[in-house]
Amino acid sequence: MYRIIFFLFLISSIVYAKDPPKQFLDDEYIFKFEENIKYPYDTGFWGPIETHTRIHQNPWALRYDNKITKTNEYSLRFEKRLEDCGAEDCNRKEKTFIGRSELGFFDPVTDEKVRGHLGEYWYTWSFYIDPVSDGPKNMRDFVHIGQFKMDLEHEKLTRSLLTTQTIDEFNVACPEMSFFFSWRYDGIYVGRSGVSVCDGSDYKRIITLNNVKDKWHTVLLNINWTDQEDGKIKLWLNDQLIYRFEGKTISKIVKNKNEYQMGPKFRFGLYSQGENGDQVMHYEGMKAEKSCNKLQLFDCNYIQKQEIDVVKTNPADPDDGNQIVGQYETNDDQGKRDRIINTLINKITKDISKKSNSNKDDIKTWVATEINKLDWDKDLDKSKDRKKIRDQITKKGKKTFK
Repeated sequence: MYRIIFFLFLISSIVYAKDPPKQFLDDEYIFKFEENIKYPYDTGFWGPIETHTRIHQNPWALRYDNKITKTNEYSLRFEKRLEDCGAEDCNRKEKTFIGRSELGFFDPVTDEKVRGHLGEYWYTWSFYIDPVSDGPKNMRDFVHIGQFKMDLEHEKLTRSLLTTQTIDEFNVACPEMSFFFSWRYDGIYVGRSGVSVCDGSDYKRIITLNNVKDKWHTVLLNINWTDQEDGKIKLWLNDQLIYRFEGKTISKIVKNKNEYQMGPKFRFGLYSQGENGDQVMHYEGMKAEKSCNKLQLFDCNYIQKQEIDVVKTNPADPDDGNQIVGQYETNDDQGKRDRIINTLINKITKDISKKSNSNKDDIKTWVATEINKLDWDKDLDKSKDRKKIRDQITKKGKKTFK
């Protein structure tokens, strides 16, 4: 009898615990790599939260905060300053500055013999980007604020489906981000990468630049994780359905060395690449369930009655490594802009290389730097403007690399 009473007391203390460990409330505490942060709220099928293996090791990287919150007593506060980096991120060469303050559900509650999530789930969380934050200044840099990502072991087993490039420890060549949220220079986008093609596809801007900061945004996602065509992604932002995709959501379901099937795992916070300055953001209310009603946060009848058109990849632009959402294929689409920029850089590099003995990679780096100095709306949005810019940079480049 006493054992039963003790057990019930223990369970109730876990369910209703609202305070993190005292040591985590110390502003000078530094969260270690792969540390369980003892999140005091129910995350459903997401389970425990741990720090990323490369979270930067400064006391401002992560803390519990009770000043900026939405509904809970505490939110999770992330901060990433320009030069902050942790572990191997400090030695990476893809961009000038690479670093993160990032957490993840790296061991989510799943069915037996599955690592990650497979099948249908409902997810929710809220985020707030502090008005003191800087953001990306050009079209090539980014800050990822949420990623459903496959493990490197999965990527090594499946990348041969999409690329012949070598997969290194960071898998720069072809990462599989099954669905991601990315802060770009003109707003926040969602998209997919490495599922059907290596580069990003099915981009859509979901928050315009003037609405990014100083506001709480609540995300609701319904996803069926599968490598079959009955997969789906439906995204509601602040109770409005804004994105709907149908098709496979995983490149291929394979087993790891321990015979567990692998699905995506969610990581969140600040992961910055490029000269993006300093950022501060807050997260709270992260939860995963098997149905909308079990989240107990939404009017699910109202939510599920909403309809929008299905996002479709442009069939006229198949598998070129830069698939774009056909329905939204305008120059306001970040994916479309990236493709235009890449094409322009390659063409100018080729033009300059014809008359130069200089290293082609050096020329391409120089061209990319020149392009990044430009303003999209003023210099690159219109085809006639891009032709003028191409001629100007080619002429300058031929003199530079004479």
